[in-house]
Amino acid sequence: MAANKICEILNIKYPVIQGPMAWTANPSLVSAVSEAGGLGTLGCGFAPPEVIREHIRAVKSLTDKPFAANIFMAPPLLEANGPVFLEEKPPVVFADILAGLDYDLAKKYFDLWHENGMKVVFKASYIEDAVTADNAGADVILVKGWEGGGHTSNETTMVLVPQAADLLKAPVVASGGIADGRGMAAGFCLGAVGVEMGSAFLLAKECDIAENVKDTIISTGDMQTVITGYCTGEPSRQIKNKLSDRLVALEAENSQADAAAKFGEPCEGSLRKAMQEGNTDYGAIMIGQVVPLLKEIRTAEEIIVSTVRGCEKILGYEIC
Repeated sequence: MAANKICEILNIKYPVIQGPMAWTANPSLVSAVSEAGGLGTLGCGFAPPEVIREHIRAVKSLTDKPFAANIFMAPPLLEANGPVFLEEKPPVVFADILAGLDYDLAKKYFDLWHENGMKVVFKASYIEDAVTADNAGADVILVKGWEGGGHTSNETTMVLVPQAADLLKAPVVASGGIADGRGMAAGFCLGAVGVEMGSAFLLAKECDIAENVKDTIISTGDMQTVITGYCTGEPSRQIKNKLSDRLVALEAENSQADAAAKFGEPCEGSLRKAMQEGNTDYGAIMIGQVVPLLKEIRTAEEIIVSTVRGCEKILGYEIC
């Protein structure tokens, strides 16, 4: 079988990319995923430049394998954090946006990162953005379906992946609703040649989130996630709790504009409250619809290898 394109481009062993989850994808998890043969990705989010620099250096001290650091394709963040990427040069830049990627902006930064020896992975929730990133020269493009945790859109992985496979020159990675070999095989059948997983890695031994959050994930069943934030234009999926109940009520009881104005106070720092402080009532545990499949704590290597081998067993051939 021909070599896997994702593995070739990113110089990794397995076509598995760990999602860049803020307050979650820290150096310990990222380095473990990369050491295990996947692509670990720092969840930089809205972190200040000095924290991003510290985390990139920390990963480099823990592994010599390729890894990524993510950046949001918005001018203020590119201006603030872009210089850190040029100075520290993570092997891969993981760029993303909620919607509306600007071609000129993407072309400018993709070229700049390439000129400085970095590969570019772009994550899209809309096909239009995936096509724009492809035309701007992204090396690998992820398309994330509605099933995924955190920020989400309105189309499923099953709908997005075949569209991307038909339209894009860059190799496609499936994201959203994938936590094991069955999901990975489905992504490959739809035209992807790799997968991104975020939720599955929340239960990695090397993931340093609060232990009671891991317990909550293990005990969460079907139909226990909810999407909030439609009023803000940035809807996110999380486990149902007292915070989400409050947010759902705000959207139900107010006009869109009024609800959006009131979202700031309960949402401020809510991801940190959950993942680092262990507040499972008023913190946001952002996770995908695959949560009922997540029942045990394993190493990052066990998660990756079992997923790949399970996929290969279903497909009947080696994928890398």
